[in-house]
Amino acid sequence: MRIRLRRLAPSLQILYFPDVILIFENSIILPVLRAHPMRATTLAVLCICLPLEFASAQQAVLTPVKDNTLYETVDGSTSNGIGDYFFVGRVSTSGGGKIRRGLIKFDIAASVPAGATINSVSLRLNMSKTTSGSQTVIVKRVTADWGEGTSNGNANEGSGDASAPGDATWIHRFKDTTNWTTPGGDFAAPVSASLAVNAIGAYTWASTTQLVADVQGWLNSPSTNFGWAVVGNEEATGTSKRFDSRENPLATDQPQLTVNYTAATSVVGGLDRPTGFALIGNYPNPFNPETQIEFRVAKTEFVKLSVYDLLGRERTVLVNGQRIPGTYKATWNAGGMPSGIYFAVLEAGGDRQMRRMILTK
Repeated sequence: MRIRLRRLAPSLQILYFPDVILIFENSIILPVLRAHPMRATTLAVLCICLPLEFASAQQAVLTPVKDNTLYETVDGSTSNGIGDYFFVGRVSTSGGGKIRRGLIKFDIAASVPAGATINSVSLRLNMSKTTSGSQTVIVKRVTADWGEGTSNGNANEGSGDASAPGDATWIHRFKDTTNWTTPGGDFAAPVSASLAVNAIGAYTWASTTQLVADVQGWLNSPSTNFGWAVVGNEEATGTSKRFDSRENPLATDQPQLTVNYTAATSVVGGLDRPTGFALIGNYPNPFNPETQIEFRVAKTEFVKLSVYDLLGRERTVLVNGQRIPGTYKATWNAGGMPSGIYFAVLEAGGDRQMRRMILTK
């Protein structure tokens, strides 16, 4: 009986028998019948649908580095930089019927190692005051930087405080120095997450493809991390909700971002060690049908970047040649490939790194 062993990474090995393939992911064993015509599709579905995070997956729980409220005003005179709360939705007509929008940012790069693959993301907020029933609250990625000044509203803080220098306001990204392109904030079009918020209590926006893409993008390019806008129902008056901010004295009520990720590793003689080159990751991930794979080279050397499927077959070679020190991006168009799990494999100077990619169609 002829048996072949293929190693793609320290934790990922593929053992080929005549009638079956065994895929070892650390302590996880995935058998695949070679004769079954749907083996690749079945395995891909299992990896996506089952709670099958890699055994090396880790979790980081983050608190915000800044937050604020945008109060709808024509002159940017109101903010709540260091207040205990931030607000979303539209207040009642007795309060002027004006809009409130929350801003919140987490420092991903400070808690998640460079080159990691983001597996899932969830956002937890505590809603502590409401005068309305169930309202949909969405999260959208902010596309420009903004500030948290020293403004601090009184009592319930619904009316905010006089905006201070550096505060984000309805018209300012930073009070008195930089404006939003669009009053009320500059946000990406896609909704990253959505949830119905009703009575007082804690709410969790569960992981979505867009939340994962946002955080992966911020990890790959920290300079683009401007956080999220939290936006309530702005179509009707009396829909406002109050959420506890990072300054809230109860730590358990402060916003939390939970990030599940798999750290990148390098293979040298079967051992993991940090190296001068890095397979940073791909963005977007999940993707359809195109993704950009980013990698870094620390010295002039021969580099090979390939894509493998779950059966250990090399499906394409994206880079195969000498590169000088620098950061590179290679585009993979998987238009002709079925949905499933694929692996980007970077090889240079005897080292190898692997990253998981998810193609969804």
